[in-house]
Amino acid sequence: MKNIFKISFYLVSCLFVLIILFDSLINLYKNRKSILGKLHNHNDHVENRYLVNPLKTSDRQLPPTDLKDLKINQNSNEIGQWSAPFDWNVTAIHSVLLPDETVLTFGTFGIDKKDTNKDLKSNKKITITEGRKLDRDGGSHQWRGHDVNSGIDFDIWDPKKGIGDDSHILFKKPVVMDAFCSVVRIIDQNRVFILGGNKNMYTNLPDTQNATMIYDINKKKFYRSGNLNFKRWYASAVITGDNKMVLLGGTDVTTYEYSTTPEIVDLENLNNGWKILKDSNSQQFFGAKDSDEWNYPRAFLSSDGNIVGLSYNKLWVMDAKKNYEVFKTGEIPLVKGGINRTLKHNNPNFEGEEKNLRLLTIGSAVGSTNSAVMIGLDKVLVFGGKQKGKEYSPSNKVFQIDFKNSYEPIIKELPEMNYARSNGNATIMPDGNIFINGGHAYNDLEFSNLIPEIYNPYNGTTKDMDRAYFRRNYHSTSLLLPDGRILVAGGDVWNAEIFYPPYFFTKDFNNKTVLADRPKILSIEKNIKRGQKTKLKFSGDLNRITIISTGSTTHAQGSESKFRELDFKKISDDEVEFLLSKNPNDLQNGSYLIFALDFNGVPSKGEIVYIN
Repeated sequence: MKNIFKISFYLVSCLFVLIILFDSLINLYKNRKSILGKLHNHNDHVENRYLVNPLKTSDRQLPPTDLKDLKINQNSNEIGQWSAPFDWNVTAIHSVLLPDETVLTFGTFGIDKKDTNKDLKSNKKITITEGRKLDRDGGSHQWRGHDVNSGIDFDIWDPKKGIGDDSHILFKKPVVMDAFCSVVRIIDQNRVFILGGNKNMYTNLPDTQNATMIYDINKKKFYRSGNLNFKRWYASAVITGDNKMVLLGGTDVTTYEYSTTPEIVDLENLNNGWKILKDSNSQQFFGAKDSDEWNYPRAFLSSDGNIVGLSYNKLWVMDAKKNYEVFKTGEIPLVKGGINRTLKHNNPNFEGEEKNLRLLTIGSAVGSTNSAVMIGLDKVLVFGGKQKGKEYSPSNKVFQIDFKNSYEPIIKELPEMNYARSNGNATIMPDGNIFINGGHAYNDLEFSNLIPEIYNPYNGTTKDMDRAYFRRNYHSTSLLLPDGRILVAGGDVWNAEIFYPPYFFTKDFNNKTVLADRPKILSIEKNIKRGQKTKLKFSGDLNRITIISTGSTTHAQGSESKFRELDFKKISDDEVEFLLSKNPNDLQNGSYLIFALDFNGVPSKGEIVYIN
């Protein structure tokens, strides 16, 4: 009887396990894809305590001042190549390309002192302006929460001067405003508008969440501007076709009272102050109804003059003709029936051997950790993110949202990225492809994605690129430079890397990888008027002309990143002309990069122009 009982118990147990496994398989089939992640103990697989890549930094070179001096890898024409990491005066939580081709970065206390007996690509001891001593590359285990993240020190980098100390100007607390988690826009050829900010509760710095300030590029001076009506930590900004700015979203970090009412200012008369847009008040889109909708809502100006956007998975429109009253227009579909289970494996032959397998479902491309760009007229692409729920892993999904009819957007799911990415950065390249870098597939400190990819939005294909050194997750930035390189920085380190995309390289007759010949823009009008013909002189082959908004990035998203292909007419062997649309809602006033590309997709150096 005892044997029969044991056998019966064993069979029932096996049946129970089979039922669970069958249920898991059904759910996996329904959801089509799941992610398998090995659970780990405390520090197992925790990346970036120092270098996350086991390769030595000495294996790679620092970016040369002149591209001709670059030591080229044999496969760089296929996967591009990275520079070694090098010193950066702040953690570049915010990165902005300025009209004079310099780069503004900020987000933490700056470096006050550093080791001088090590080269630029070596990890070193630094002392930040707050007085604390840290390891440059040590990462976030060195501090509590956001206590080093006060954006009161501002760095200006001149790429033309290389990467040494003399290429940087560090402004140490130029005004009393903590701009960490603000939003930044270029408002003319000389002024940078920094809006909203922070209250660092670990310091005695004042609460400047409703503050704004201007950086004067020519004078290299910061000064305070008028206060906002609401505290705007993590807000978004949209410039309208009639040159006003609408600020939306954000919260009060001290109370988490959400700033659900947008406000507006006339950029041609800032002294008139900010006006409340009471008709666009919305807890649903700018509060915390289903998730953290207040957190940098993805917002763009559509060609009909309305403001359109995405908060978590909800699409909305702010109608310019109705005092920007806000209406829901659709939803990105969420994944349903997610799995959150742990499978355990014990080997009876080896005591103490235990392995754990986590089952999660890949969620939809939604939430405050996705990245959105506008490619073409009214078409917004959304990459990655994290669907709410412990059962969902970060996403590798891609959606296109066509806002041509801003009240009836069309949602289309595109082919997926190669990797799931939460807090990844999507950066528009001169050819219209998207460089997707960083992010993580589990949480901010574990399973960071060190392999970028280039996504082709025209055919939905994507390709892995060269492996980076450092994790670039939460608080990282990625910025296209005028010469076509991509600056990648931030996260939780005081360093930066530069990526050289494959379009820089080609094969010669000996199958050696060399620098590609590039077309050149010889001259172009720096101030471009809508409706007037603009002439561009060039040398080399010319097949395409493209225009991209100069970057202003933070927290996995650009501030209205836009790309257009320009129709042009050839008027001589070395000159073309093009005509921008008269519609100011298509490309509103602002600074843009114009590139000329040859028949192989190789871009010229970009020229920064101002459209009005």
